[in-house]
Amino acid sequence: MINPLGFSLEHYDAVGRFRTRDKDRVIDAVSDYTTDEGQTVRLAGARDVAEFAAGSEHAQNAFIEHLFHHLVKQPMLAYGADIRTRLRQSFMASEFNIQKLVVDVATISALHGD
Repeated sequence: MINPLGFSLEHYDAVGRFRTRDKDRVIDAVSDYTTDEGQTVRLAGARDVAEFAAGSEHAQNAFIEHLFHHLVKQPMLAYGADIRTRLRQSFMASEFNIQKLVVDVATISALHGD
């Protein structure tokens, strides 16, 4: 399968409108995604994708790295090898509060002196 995460979002068109048919065909948005660990996860729509991503350490780390790079305009590793771990621990402790994560990233950036 080429894009199981994408196929599970087929109920949404290019501008985000929900649909049950694509032209004359019924949309089947169910797909099986194989994790990096080899586990197969059945995804049947946007909620399943969101719940899977929210519970995935890999997805959380990717989110933190992309947010850091977006805000600071530098790679996270430039601030130390343990920054991602520290940010993820704080993110989890805050019950995944994105506003707190943004503050933590800003604080790390400011304290780094760049």
